[in-house]
Amino acid sequence: MNVELDIESIQWIKSKGNQLTVKTLEVKACCAPGVQELVAVPGKPKTLSQYNEVIVDNISIYVQKSIRGKEKLILKLSGFSFLKSISAKLQ
Repeated sequence: MNVELDIESIQWIKSKGNQLTVKTLEVKACCAPGVQELVAVPGKPKTLSQYNEVIVDNISIYVQKSIRGKEKLILKLSGFSFLKSISAKLQ
């Protein structure tokens, strides 16, 4: 899987310890089908066996094995000050 990061994202991840976990979050509703969203959180996952490790610029990015199909994972920093976060999108 190809991972695309901009310079701001790289710096932010490095300030958080050089590790990022990308996983799916499923939201279930009573009246509609469930929705799956990608979530990117700083740090290393607890169960490494469920993740593939991708190394970009000395940063370990752990991508959940169930995330596949598309060729490119785009990680982008958004927000300001202490409210910054990384968003993940498949392309």
